[in-house]
Amino acid sequence: MGMTKLTCLSSRIVFAVWVLCPIYSFAAEPSTDEPAKSDKSALRSRVLEEVVVTATKREADLRDVPLSIDAFSGEALREIGVENVEGIARFSPGVSVSPGLDPEAAQIIIRGVSTDTFFTFFTRTFGMFYEDISLVNPSILGPQPNIDPFDLQSVEILKGPQGTLFGGSALSGAVRYVPNRPDYEGAYGKVAANIGTLDKSSGNSHRYDVMWNQPFGENLAARVVASKGDRPGYVKDIRSGRDDINSTDSEQLRALLSWRATEKLEFRLNALRRETHQDDGSFADNDQEPTHSNRFFADVLDSRTDIVILTTEYGFESADLSLIVSNLDKDYPQRLDYSQFFGTSTLGVGLYGDTTIYSSQPSAELRLVSANPTESNWWLFRDWDYVVGLFYIESEQFLSLELGTELTGNILQLKGDVYAEESALFFDVKRKFGDRWEFGFGGRYFEQSTVADISTIADPVSGLSATNPLVGLLTPIIDALPLDSTGVNLGRDQGTISETVFNPKFTLQWSYSDELSVFTSAVKGFRYAGANQNPSRDPNVPLFFESDEIWNYELGIRTEWFDGALQVDATVFQLDWTDMQVQQRDYTGAFAYSDNVGGARNRGFEIGVNMLLPAGFYLKLNGSYVDAQTTEFFDDFQGPAPAGTELPGSSPVSGSALLLWAYPLADGQFSATLSYTYQNRNYNNLAHTYEHPPLELLGASANLSMPSWPGAPVFSLIGSNLTNEFKPAVVFDTPNTGGILSIFNPPRSFRLGVEFTIGDI
Repeated sequence: MGMTKLTCLSSRIVFAVWVLCPIYSFAAEPSTDEPAKSDKSALRSRVLEEVVVTATKREADLRDVPLSIDAFSGEALREIGVENVEGIARFSPGVSVSPGLDPEAAQIIIRGVSTDTFFTFFTRTFGMFYEDISLVNPSILGPQPNIDPFDLQSVEILKGPQGTLFGGSALSGAVRYVPNRPDYEGAYGKVAANIGTLDKSSGNSHRYDVMWNQPFGENLAARVVASKGDRPGYVKDIRSGRDDINSTDSEQLRALLSWRATEKLEFRLNALRRETHQDDGSFADNDQEPTHSNRFFADVLDSRTDIVILTTEYGFESADLSLIVSNLDKDYPQRLDYSQFFGTSTLGVGLYGDTTIYSSQPSAELRLVSANPTESNWWLFRDWDYVVGLFYIESEQFLSLELGTELTGNILQLKGDVYAEESALFFDVKRKFGDRWEFGFGGRYFEQSTVADISTIADPVSGLSATNPLVGLLTPIIDALPLDSTGVNLGRDQGTISETVFNPKFTLQWSYSDELSVFTSAVKGFRYAGANQNPSRDPNVPLFFESDEIWNYELGIRTEWFDGALQVDATVFQLDWTDMQVQQRDYTGAFAYSDNVGGARNRGFEIGVNMLLPAGFYLKLNGSYVDAQTTEFFDDFQGPAPAGTELPGSSPVSGSALLLWAYPLADGQFSATLSYTYQNRNYNNLAHTYEHPPLELLGASANLSMPSWPGAPVFSLIGSNLTNEFKPAVVFDTPNTGGILSIFNPPRSFRLGVEFTIGDI
C-alpha cells in the first residue's frame, strides 16, 4: 500500500510540476544593475550558489558532507512565509510534523522514529539546538523554543543520529538554528511588519520585526534582533460560549556582541529570550470541527526561555581553538483542564492541573578544529582533518503538579527534582585517499547520570462529603486516606541511574568529479535515561526509564547535470532502534510515564531534485518513503502491538515542492513562489486507535523589492493552506471517558507585509 501511495504522489508531482517544492538556501538577491545580463544568470547565483553548513562543527559545503542535511536560509524562509519549525520541517523529505498544544510543543518525527504523536513532559526523539547549545532537557522536557527565523543565517535539519558531536539529545536527528553574527563593516538595520487573517477566526494576526547591526570601531560590533507577534485562535469552547480560545502571542529578543581582540582572538556573546502566551489550549474533543464542549478550566500556557552563550575563539596556524560556555533557563507554567483525562467531566465536575516546569542547564565545550590537514613525516598521521573536544553539561530540573477542583482546592501534589549530568570526549576525523576517496571516523565517549527525587502528597479536603461522586472517582488516589490538616505523604522515590556509552560514526565518500559523488555512513545515536512521575503510586511505574539507541545506515548519491542547472540527490537508509522509550499510562489512565520496550526497524529512501528552468523559473522537488515497524510484540496500555506494527506519527509517504519565479524590473525585482507539501496518513499510537488522514497544503507568496526607492522596501503577500485543508493532525485518546482530544492543523491564512532597510547592507 505504501508504494501505491508513493506512485500516486509522484503522479501528482509530475502533473503539478509548476506547483511544487522546498528550499535549501536562497542567499543573494539578484542584481538589477545589469538588467540585460538576463534573469537566468541572476537566478543561478540565487539558488545554486554554495550552501555552507556548520553541522559538523566546521564550515563545509553542504554537498561535500557525507551525511543527510537540509539547510534553509532565514531569508528564504521569510520569502515563502515560514515562521516556525512546523513550516520548516514540512519541506524536508522524511520528516513529519505534529502540532502541539501550544507554540513550544510541536512534535518533529524524522525518518519515522516515534512512539507517540502527542507532546509530553518527557524527552523527545529529535534534538533542537541554538548554535551548538541543546534546547532539550535530558529528562523533564519543558518548552522547546520554536525560534523565530527572522535574521537567522540558516536553519539546518540533520537526519539520523547526531550523538557523536551533539550527545544524547538527538536520537533521530536535530533541528539547528544558526544566527547571523554581528558585522564589523557597517551600521544598518531592517524594520518589518505584517497583518493577516485566519479562517475560522474573527481576529487578525500581527507581526513586527526589527534588526540593527552596529559596529563600534573596527573590532567591536553588536547585533540586536527583536520580534513580536500574535495570532488569533480558531477553537470554540461550546460550554462557555467563547470563540477563538487558542489565541497566542510571542516575543523574542536576540542580542549578539563580537569583539575581535587581536587578529587571532575573538570573543562573542549571544543572548536570547523568548516568551510565549496562549489563552487556552488547542484541544477539540472531536475530529470533525475545532470545538470543545467538556472544558471546565482554561488551558493557560506560558513559557519563557533564556539562553546566554559566551564563545572564545583563538586561531593557531594549524587549528582553531574554541571555548563555548552557556546557560539555558526554561520556565513553563501551565494550568490544564484534566476533567476529560480523569473522567470527572462525565459527572459535571471540573478538575484542574497546575503545572510548573523549571530547568537550569549550564554547559561548557572546549574543542580544537583543524585549519589545515595535518603534516607529518609518517604517512599514517599526515593529511587528516579533525575535530576533537571535551564537553560537560548539568541540568537541574523541577516539576510541580497540583490537582484539584473548585470545591476542594488542591487534592494531590507531585514534586519532582531531577539532576542530570554528562561528561564527554568526542572526535571526528577524516582523510582523503587519492583524489576520489575520503574516509571519516568519529566517536563520543561519555558518562551520564540522572539523580531523581519524586514525591507525592495528598492534601486535606474540606467541604466534600464522602458520598460525593468525585471521591469515588478518585478512589485510587485519595479514598480511605487518613487526611489531616497537614496532608499525607503518599510516597517518595529517590535514586540514581548512570551509564557509560560510546557512540561511533563511520563515513566513506567517493567523488568521481564535482558533478558526481557517492557516500555511505554508519552512525550510532543515544538518548538519555530519565525519571518518571508517579502521582497515583502505581507499583508498576518504574522510577527510571533507561536510555535507548539507534544505528543508522545510509547510502547516498549526489549528482549535477547541465553545468549545475539540474541537481539530483537520493539516499536510502535503515535504522535499527533498540530499547525504545515508550509512553505508557498508569492504572488511573490519567498519568503518563515512559518505559523501555522492544525495538523497531525503519527503512526508506529520500530524493531531491533542483532544476533551473527557462524564463526565470526554479523548481525544487523532494519526496520520501518510510517503512517504520516494530520488531517485537508489545502490549501497549491501549491494546496489543504485534511485531510489524507501524510506528505512530510515521507517514509512509511525504513530499514537498517549490516553484520560484524571479523577474527583474527597471527599479527592482518581482518574485513569486508556489509551494506544495504532502504528508501521508499515519497513526496516533502503537495500538492504532486512530488514523490521522493525509494532509496536503498549498501555499503561495508574491514579493516586490524596490532597492532604488527610499528605504529599499520589500512588499509581500503570503498565503498558507490556500485550499483550507482542515483536518485533525493529532488525536489523543482519553480512556476514562472513552473520548478523544484533537489538535487540528491551522486553517487558511493570508498575510500582507512590508520591510524597510535602514543604511547600506
